Amino acid sequence: MHIELDPIDHEEPTWEVRHPSDTRRQRLTGRTRSILIVAGIAAVVVNAGAAWAYWRITGSATTRIATSTAVELTVRARSDLNRPLEPGSAGGMTVTVTNDYEFPIQITAVARGPGNIVADEEHRDAGCTFAGVDFTQRRFAVRWEVPRNTIGAFTVPRGLTMRVNADPACAGAMFTVPVRVSGIRRDDA
Repeated sequence: MHIELDPIDHEEPTWEVRHPSDTRRQRLTGRTRSILIVAGIAAVVVNAGAAWAYWRITGSATTRIATSTAVELTVRARSDLNRPLEPGSAGGMTVTVTNDYEFPIQITAVARGPGNIVADEEHRDAGCTFAGVDFTQRRFAVRWEVPRNTIGAFTVPRGLTMRVNADPACAGAMFTVPVRVSGIRRDDA
């Protein structure tokens, strides 16, 4: 037995053939857009977290100078790279002061700032959890001239000490040190 159909009876549905990806393309575009938005937000959050972590690790901060008009300076301090600290020893501290103003400044004192003294990442990864590093004095009297629009780097000899009972993994590390400086505006220079 043989059955023959009219062409109308066995025609394939053309709506699937003509427009197979229209709905998928719209979903893909919406999905792609959503993924890109989420990725963009994640990138902003990660970069903000990285910037905050960098600030905390490097100890970059601003501090005020004692004048009739308070100004802010960027101050960084680190242990001396040329003479690393060892348990039971004292070493120098390098302080960098950025003066972005149109007048010179004289730094008159350096003291420990808020926050922790932190070892470099390599030594932290090696197990340096208790650095045992601190200032040798509560406050250092200095006379550092920082000309206008310059960066000054200064050393406090024997400014830091490492306790005898510090983690052995901390020996030879470079330490980031939170500091505060006091100073005066030098209008006469």
